[in-house]
Amino acid sequence: MASISRSPHIRPSSTRNNEFTSRRLDKGVARYYRLYELLSAALQDGTIAPETALPSEPELCARHGISRTTVRRALDRLEREGRIVRRRGSGTYARPQRTLPRFCVELHALPGILAALESRTTSKTLRFGPAPVPQTLRAMAVEIGSTTYLLERIRSANGRPLSLTTTYLPEAVGRRLRRPVPRQASVMTVLEGLGYATAAVRCVLGAVPADAAAARALQVPLGSPLLRVRAVLTGDAGEPWAVLESLCRSDRLQLKVLERG
Repeated sequence: MASISRSPHIRPSSTRNNEFTSRRLDKGVARYYRLYELLSAALQDGTIAPETALPSEPELCARHGISRTTVRRALDRLEREGRIVRRRGSGTYARPQRTLPRFCVELHALPGILAALESRTTSKTLRFGPAPVPQTLRAMAVEIGSTTYLLERIRSANGRPLSLTTTYLPEAVGRRLRRPVPRQASVMTVLEGLGYATAAVRCVLGAVPADAAAARALQVPLGSPLLRVRAVLTGDAGEPWAVLESLCRSDRLQLKVLERG
C-alpha cells in the first residue's frame, strides 16, 4: 500500500548554484532564452529564494557576456509569467511560489500499474554510479545510508519520452546491479531479480514545472507541468531497497486513484 501526499520542491544544489553564477551563455542558442532558462531554473529550485533580489542588469551582463537588451528580454519573459516583480529604484525580486494544499490518499494498484507500463514501454540508462542522496530524499529513508548508487533512466513509449527517474540504491544493493539494466524492467522488477522483493511503497506526489534538464530529457517546453513522484521501496522488515524521484509528462501519464466504497 502506498501513501501519497503533496510536498514542496527540492532545495538547490551547489552544482546548480555554480552553474548559475559562472556560466557563459552558448552562442548556438538565442542568448536571451539561455539566460531565461538559467534564471527560471534558479527561481524554481531555490537558488534565488522567494522575496530575494535577482542580480542587477549590469551584473547579469558582465557575468554572462551579453548585452543589456538581451538581459531585459529574459527578464520581460519572467515578469510576464509572474515569476519576478520589478520595483522601481529597488531592483528585481523573485515572487513567492504558490503553495499547493496537502492531501493524502491510498494507492493500491501500484505493482499492477508498473507491470502494465513495463509491457508497453522501454527505458534507457543515462547515468549509473556512486552518488550521495539529496537531503530531501534521504529524509524519507535515513536508513539508506550516506553512500548509495544512482541509477538515472528515461522511460519512453512509442519512441517518445514518458518519465525521467532517478533512483538511489543502498551501497550493498547498488554493487550487485550490473549494466545493461533490462530496458523494460521497472525498479521493482530489477530489485526482485537481485533478491530484494518490495513489500511496501511510500509515495509523495507533487506537480512541478520542468527545469532546463528535465525539459530537454522529456522533450517538453521549459516550465511545462510535470507529475513528480518520490517513493521509498522497502522490504518486509521496513528496510529501504530504493529511494527514487520520477518526473513524468502530465500529458502522457495519468494517475488514477479509486475511492474505496
